[in-house]
Amino acid sequence: MTLTARRPAAAATTTTPAPQRRSPMKRARSLAAWGLICPYTLFLVLFGVAPAGYALWTSFTHDGSFAGIRNWTGVFEDYRLADSAAHVGMYLLLWLPILVLLVLSLALTLHVKPGRFSSTMQFVYYLPGAVTGSAAALLWLFMVSPDASPFSPVLDLFDISSATDALSGRSLISVLTVMGVAVHAGGWIIVLYGALNALPKDVMEAAQVDGASTWRTTWHIKLPMVRSYVAFVLISSFAAGSQVFVEPTVLTTGAPGQISPTWSVNQLAYNYATQEGDFGKAAALSLAMLAVGLLAAWIVISRTRMYETDHR
Repeated sequence: MTLTARRPAAAATTTTPAPQRRSPMKRARSLAAWGLICPYTLFLVLFGVAPAGYALWTSFTHDGSFAGIRNWTGVFEDYRLADSAAHVGMYLLLWLPILVLLVLSLALTLHVKPGRFSSTMQFVYYLPGAVTGSAAALLWLFMVSPDASPFSPVLDLFDISSATDALSGRSLISVLTVMGVAVHAGGWIIVLYGALNALPKDVMEAAQVDGASTWRTTWHIKLPMVRSYVAFVLISSFAAGSQVFVEPTVLTTGAPGQISPTWSVNQLAYNYATQEGDFGKAAALSLAMLAVGLLAAWIVISRTRMYETDHR
């Protein structure tokens, strides 16, 4: 009996899949994304990175020659820096918590009562923010002047007989706080209200079905889901508050001799450049302020896990 050997089965041939081409829709989205990113990157380099690099070089030069850390030591040894930093610190400690709490509470209130009331109140809240900068400072200068202010009876209750009384000593920080809240709150209320409106409706409906109260829904659902927006408000507001400049500069005209021309850190840097002609010190102090702002932003981002929602 003869055994015939079977031929081994042909080895399965492996074929490499053809590379998949991106759909025209994905390609269009990619081009649109690059179209949005490129102009921003260009402006960031031209008006952000390049000036910061030039300021860094200027901070180590004096009269066109390399000066080492002379400008930096000169800035930190200046007796005016401690007072300026203390003023800005007290202003931030008073203004920033009030601003964030007010913005959050009003935005959440508007979200609870949507409709015509909400639209009207958004407009009302935004109105004070329509006047900003030097115009806002001049407006509030009249507000604290008893002779011209419509709130003169209120000013009389606090024994304020002139603008000098309202803008001297620690009263200035209170006036700046009211100004800052009035100018910045309206815009941030609209931003947070838009973020609350973008929350998934099925999550809100599920909370209602489960019988969650308004307080529990706000604390356990709404606030965690808009955490990144609140962090953004904190970062931007801290940057704006630490660089306060226009308001105390303009208010000086209403209280001559009461407000120092170097009341804030930003005013001190401006004084270095314009009054003393020392651009090296001005650049060094400006970079120090930038470092403080970046450190504060990093702390807020890391503590609030600002980008965690975007990665889910």
